[in-house]
Amino acid sequence: MRFLVPLLITTLPVLYALSVAAYARIYNTEPADTGDQTSHRVGPRVLRVAVLLHLLYLIARGWTEGHLPLASVYDFLSATALALAAVYLYVEMRQRIRTTGIFVLPLVLLIQLIASAYGSTVPLTKPPINPFWFELHTLAAVLGYGAFFVSAIYGILFLFLYREIKGNRISFFFTRMPPLESLARMNVSAASAGLVLLALAILMGIGWGKAAGLHPFSDPKTWLTIAAWCLLGFAVVAYHRLGWRGPRAVYASLAGLTTLLLSRVVTDLFVRSFHTFR
Repeated sequence: MRFLVPLLITTLPVLYALSVAAYARIYNTEPADTGDQTSHRVGPRVLRVAVLLHLLYLIARGWTEGHLPLASVYDFLSATALALAAVYLYVEMRQRIRTTGIFVLPLVLLIQLIASAYGSTVPLTKPPINPFWFELHTLAAVLGYGAFFVSAIYGILFLFLYREIKGNRISFFFTRMPPLESLARMNVSAASAGLVLLALAILMGIGWGKAAGLHPFSDPKTWLTIAAWCLLGFAVVAYHRLGWRGPRAVYASLAGLTTLLLSRVVTDLFVRSFHTFR
């Protein structure tokens, strides 16, 4: 399995680049144009192959190293790229809307390019704390981050489209986007999945920390993550229970993601924390 690792880490950015090109073609195709459907078939197929090979890469790394490759920053980035692509594919299959792929996949490509370029230079080491709980906690966190990123992208698209409709403008962007309610459902659906995954990550992280003799509640990352979870949870509840169908729920979900990202930046750069992996 070891020989697959350098081959796959080089191939993944190429496949994601091809996916971006195909989805750019989909976005530029006129909605009424039924003659050019090649990109509509090729784009999702290439992306599925990329996701499967990305999963194979993580399995190959895990097989050769004896644990899932999730400890370093670049491993985390690669797993985040996979989570983004997988969550996007899930939303696309449920909603059958492909014109939004061009707003998600370039981010996947950029993240994986960084991981492929610099991740292979990081020495292969085992996680410093109990691998089993570490892997479960980190895997749930990565999937949750991916879901929240996709939710944020759909939220931003919602706000742009809302602004165009409010200003009575019919632009190229307007003609390519699904209805506002569809974007709102995508935003909330991805955020709901992220809430469940992040809750699992928090609970397993607390259990993992206690089992390792650490003090999770003395770590600022724990409290920042809980705060982000509460903000995102409020956004989902407001959509379903308080009737927030406009920008307010989107702003709340974006505030939650911002808090989540700040918690990661603060932890890695400014705070002494057992969550820091360099």
